[in-house]
Amino acid sequence: MSGIVIPGDRSVKQPSFGVCINLDCREKSTDERFVFQVDDDHFCCPKCGADKPPIAGLLAQIHFLIRDPKGPIEGAGGICYRLACDDKRAYLATHTNQEATTGKLAAANCVNCLAKANRLKLKRSGQDMLPK
Repeated sequence: MSGIVIPGDRSVKQPSFGVCINLDCREKSTDERFVFQVDDDHFCCPKCGADKPPIAGLLAQIHFLIRDPKGPIEGAGGICYRLACDDKRAYLATHTNQEATTGKLAAANCVNCLAKANRLKLKRSGQDMLPK
């Protein structure tokens, strides 16, 4: 299987997810796509076997940024942040790892970031979140 390849510099602390837009793979007719967890470096859609874009691909992992005066990530104006899922990680993303960051919880999809936000009792309101 040639399959879709997970980039070597992608974080392995969180699960990766694939996506397929084949209409036959959707769970419900109202779904736009089928999302599935990926457990291997090379993968294809487990339902239809599609293994190339634009039908199947790796879902970008979007991490949630939390303002933290001692955070390792310095943003605009010197404001510091940390990733909700990894307090020590000092970079946001690379041009190849298909990861991104956001200050809006509603846009994040990293399961570990969402779990941390839930533990901090943050709401998915689209606001830049501050821990209490």
